[in-house]
Amino acid sequence: MIVLGLLAILLVIVQSCSQPKVGIDLFSKGTLKRLSVLDAPPDRPRMNFATINGTQMKLSDYEGKIILLNVWATWCAPCIAEMPTLDRLQMAMGDENFEVITISMDRTANDAKLWFEENGISALTPWHDTTYSISGKLRLPGLPTSVLYDVDGREVARLPGEADWSSSEAKSLISYLLQQK
Repeated sequence: MIVLGLLAILLVIVQSCSQPKVGIDLFSKGTLKRLSVLDAPPDRPRMNFATINGTQMKLSDYEGKIILLNVWATWCAPCIAEMPTLDRLQMAMGDENFEVITISMDRTANDAKLWFEENGISALTPWHDTTYSISGKLRLPGLPTSVLYDVDGREVARLPGEADWSSSEAKSLISYLLQQK
């Protein structure tokens, strides 16, 4: 009986010491359970990305928007599984305030473009990292990894691995970030 009483007291103490989820942490559930906020996130990379037709862009071109940056490759099975959900998220929520940007780590820009065409990915642009350095600059743990940036280009959260970006949790997260704008 004494042991049970002590365990109950310990449980109350532990529960009273735990912090309630706030902000971004509220959305760390379901397929977003690995969503995290880094204590010292790296700076947004200052590099150019290209399409197969040579169109160039840099992430600073999107300043003023919430950005979901997804680094992926056609040879990565979790990336392939996740890509249709990113396409649906862009279709549902992409506008002048929010955009999904996919950066391919494939051998060529054409690999991503062909995969998009063959798999009906129509709302996203197949950007390519011709230098293959974004992974190191963002200190990514692997592919896929998604990084969320606020309107000032600061990283607010990241999610390593596959997620269902068309889920209600993901849409709620994006809506939350848009309200913070």
